[in-house]
Amino acid sequence: MKYLGVPSMTLIDQAIEFAAKAHRGQKRKGTKIPYISHPYAVGMILQQAGCEEEIIISGILHDTLEDTKTTEEELLTLFGPAVLEIVKGCSEPDKGASWEERKQHTLDDLKDAPMSVRQVACADKLHNIRSIKSDLAKIGEEAWTRFKRGSESQRWYYTGLVESLGYTERFALLDQLQDEVDVVFGTPLENPEWQKLRRNKKFFDLAFRTAYLDPAKLEKLEPQLNQLGALEITQLVHTRSYPIHPSYEQSFDEMAEYLQERGIEFQSNSDSSKFLIGFSTALKHLLNLYPHEVFHHFKRNMKRRRL
Repeated sequence: MKYLGVPSMTLIDQAIEFAAKAHRGQKRKGTKIPYISHPYAVGMILQQAGCEEEIIISGILHDTLEDTKTTEEELLTLFGPAVLEIVKGCSEPDKGASWEERKQHTLDDLKDAPMSVRQVACADKLHNIRSIKSDLAKIGEEAWTRFKRGSESQRWYYTGLVESLGYTERFALLDQLQDEVDVVFGTPLENPEWQKLRRNKKFFDLAFRTAYLDPAKLEKLEPQLNQLGALEITQLVHTRSYPIHPSYEQSFDEMAEYLQERGIEFQSNSDSSKFLIGFSTALKHLLNLYPHEVFHHFKRNMKRRRL
């Protein structure tokens, strides 16, 4: 790829210049900040995450098709087919649809989008949620007036983004987005010390080994769980999983449906199935996990024949 007429510039420099011209005169929503600050920040986030050049360039250009007069032909000629496809994958196709329809379309598409598209979309939303967090600290709830929809709709969208972006597999940049979404919209954990367990695969693998409520197995694993500071929460998961904690009853049905939709089969009305679904439901609630996180841990331990 070569930016015509400016061979000495790097492709990233060319993308910055192109985006700056395309977004000339545009401002960040509800502010006097030049819009180019956003795609530039997205590119920096992707660069800091160690992404490939084409992904960084796509991050810088991610809004050009949707919000400027840039054409697909221009992006193809100047930056190549890979960049064009990523930018298209990050663009909303029907600007005439309602906000809810457009956002739901995005959530649906991101579930099985290529990793390159999900990385750019994640960096885009990461910069946006950081801006929201900053605005909330400065001007409080007035920050939500800058958006077409208020805080509850934004909560639905951002939590939906975390779920969709992690649906197929997790990636490092998603951890950062999830942490920021938790700060703005999340519910505090019952015990802040449990925060360190939320991405600890060793803990989840140990915990799932006890999922059938076998007291002997739990006792055997006590030293390892204690070492992780996870014995208390593991015991609490069991206490609330079967019979299911009253406040988790609706979530139990939702978890059962979600896991089955994703291909996990359960024996009808069997105690073992109720143990596993109840365990997964309690774990989700106590650690504020997203459904896809529970699924990935569940699936991994199924493959290891621990369930």
